[in-house]
Amino acid sequence: MDSLVQIIKNLKKEEIRNFKIFTNRFQRQEDMKINTLFDLMKSDKYVDEDKLLIPILFPDEKSTTNAYYRLKNRLKTELEKSLLNLHHNLDEKIETINFITLSSIFSYKAQYELSIHYLKKAEKTAQQNEFYDLLDLIYSQIIELSYLFYEIDPLEFIDKRKENTKKSMIFMEAMNAVAAVSYKLRKSNIGKTADIDQTLQQTLKELNIASEVYKIPNVKIKIHFCIRNILFQNKDFDRLEKYMIEAYNEFESENLFTKSTHTNKLKMITWIINTLMINKKWNDSIKYTELLHEELNKYNKLYYDNFIWAYYQSLITSYMSSDQLNEAIKLLEQIIELPSHKGVTFYEYAIYVNLSLCYYFKKNISEAIKTLSRLFLKDIYSKLTIEYQFAISILEIVLHYENANLDYVTYRIGEMKRQFRSLLKGDNFKDEKAFMKLLTNISNKPDPMHDKALLAQMNTFVKMASEFQVGSGKHIDCGIWVQAKLDKQPYYTYLYKALQA
Repeated sequence: MDSLVQIIKNLKKEEIRNFKIFTNRFQRQEDMKINTLFDLMKSDKYVDEDKLLIPILFPDEKSTTNAYYRLKNRLKTELEKSLLNLHHNLDEKIETINFITLSSIFSYKAQYELSIHYLKKAEKTAQQNEFYDLLDLIYSQIIELSYLFYEIDPLEFIDKRKENTKKSMIFMEAMNAVAAVSYKLRKSNIGKTADIDQTLQQTLKELNIASEVYKIPNVKIKIHFCIRNILFQNKDFDRLEKYMIEAYNEFESENLFTKSTHTNKLKMITWIINTLMINKKWNDSIKYTELLHEELNKYNKLYYDNFIWAYYQSLITSYMSSDQLNEAIKLLEQIIELPSHKGVTFYEYAIYVNLSLCYYFKKNISEAIKTLSRLFLKDIYSKLTIEYQFAISILEIVLHYENANLDYVTYRIGEMKRQFRSLLKGDNFKDEKAFMKLLTNISNKPDPMHDKALLAQMNTFVKMASEFQVGSGKHIDCGIWVQAKLDKQPYYTYLYKALQA
């Protein structure tokens, strides 16, 4: 897919509206073709074949290939201008770069006073956000302007440049410190029994890292992410929850969160929500989900699109885990229609799987199968990783068993053994491997719930199955499902109990 197609396919609603307004300045007929080409390429029916578009845009002309490619290049240029125009103050870095650009424009026009004015505005923003690379450029340009504009005292900015270089070196040392601390912490026993703060302070002392370096917001945040990842990898979820909440409150009290670090704040809240869910603290997770939504609306929704799925997923999981299935279905059906989620493989996968599970939990098996089949019809399944494909396939055979499609279950399991041969050799999917064998036996018995040998196999499977874990990435917990069948109870009844335990 070429870059123009990627730009058009990923435009948001306000970006499309701005482009249309931006291109309304075109008056000539040939310029109006830019809008026509844009609409054609934006259409869901668009096929990435230039030869199909040329006769539509140039129906009465010959030898139009060159004209067509010129039009494409012009469209791309106008889109780039429109995006730059709309997002000129998207964040502090872009704002700083724009001030530098304006300064250069006025310098070309020999309006040196205005040029200096915008460089000083850029300096202020860069200082506030620790943009040391941009500060070096700003001071370099001011010093260069001093040759043309005699009112500038270059000595002042030469000193500032030297001071900025020192700070830049400290920042570089800080980033080196982050790498060193991260390595040492991974090698420590932080994930087992050690006190986290004590281990951290000891590591900082051993590496001779100055306290002022550790206090730099980006350094603190990066080291925090390192500790978080270690605890997560060790599956120490109780300590992870405690550490995440304490770190978040500490960063809040120290005013570490600003517009430039807001994305880190959103990441921390998202991690807290997920950890609380893993620990089955649903009421607490809802409080942080509400906080996430509140923070998403800050700074003119700067990171809204980046994190809105985390908010939706948190709500959906909470609804599904607290027997509010109708609310989950309602929300999922709303999300399906959002342009920002259409055509994005991961979102469509998550939406249709969760929707299928909701229908299954409500005992609407035919609707659950129909919903899950959309993953195959829309060619989403083939684009997923093999692990996701396997999880979907387990759900598929369970749904078809519930629908009494026993011949299909046996056939599909045979296919799965071939399709996922490499995956089934490992230990991570031993439960599923045993489950597939057991479900084949169940499907081939005329009256499985009265077969003593088979019932003994089912009981053995339940005893040997891994403990239920929220957030495992598995759509069906095989141990709970078999236990529910033994007790002749709905799967969701037992799953709900496990979620509340």
